[in-house]
Amino acid sequence: MSKWFKGAVVALMIAGLAGCGVSTKDIEVETVKSAKANLKGYKTYEIIKESGVDDTLKKDKTLKNVNIDADIKALINTELQKKGKIEVKKNPDFFVAYVAGADMNAMQIKLDKKGRSMIENVPAAAMVLMLVDADTGSIIWLSTAEGDFKGLPLEQQKKRLEYAIRKMLSGL
Repeated sequence: MSKWFKGAVVALMIAGLAGCGVSTKDIEVETVKSAKANLKGYKTYEIIKESGVDDTLKKDKTLKNVNIDADIKALINTELQKKGKIEVKKNPDFFVAYVAGADMNAMQIKLDKKGRSMIENVPAAAMVLMLVDADTGSIIWLSTAEGDFKGLPLEQQKKRLEYAIRKMLSGL
């Protein structure tokens, strides 16, 4: 998995933690949508079964006994339903695909108070979320989120993830 992709997955997971005093300012979300697609015309969706999170997140100690895939799917469903979209098991108007992951060995150059460069470990997470036209296979919506993987308590991580997904699907 490329570093960019891992970064995008981490960002999404981090982005969900806005509110309740949880900082989300490190979460960066970028979205592109098809100029030709009438997004309001898409009413039903199905989340692609192969969507999911990278094993690096499943191995994280702070996420022990947590079904991250189920949490992400629930958050995506909640946001899409708020927008009037309906989940179906067959014949959807569009498919939802996502992938998320973390790079626990990510390094970053920072300047100290004297202006000297220092390299430090800054674990990062990212998520990529795509909406794909079921008839044509064309991508109609693509959003990425990336941010720091802070090893926060579980509730704060969930809030950051919720923030990221909400931001990724805003404007739909």
